[in-house]
Amino acid sequence: MSSTQNEKCKGKHFTWSKPMSHMLLEILADEALKESQPSSTFKAESFVKVAIEISQKFNMQCESKHVDNHLRTVKKRMGNNNQT
Repeated sequence: MSSTQNEKCKGKHFTWSKPMSHMLLEILADEALKESQPSSTFKAESFVKVAIEISQKFNMQCESKHVDNHLRTVKKRMGNNNQT
């Protein structure tokens, strides 16, 4: 396991860096623009696409469940920031 992977993937926890979060949001924004039907949720294929891109660029094992969980975290943080 590389040192970068050790820093980012400790045990069962997947840790997101700022560049990884930024990449997630960029890819999902592109996916939202491509969608022809209005929806407030992303398709599972979008999460898989993000996971593959993150895995390749950052040389680590990212799964679609990590993407889904992190997106919920980002939404929650943004909601908290808008309330203050």
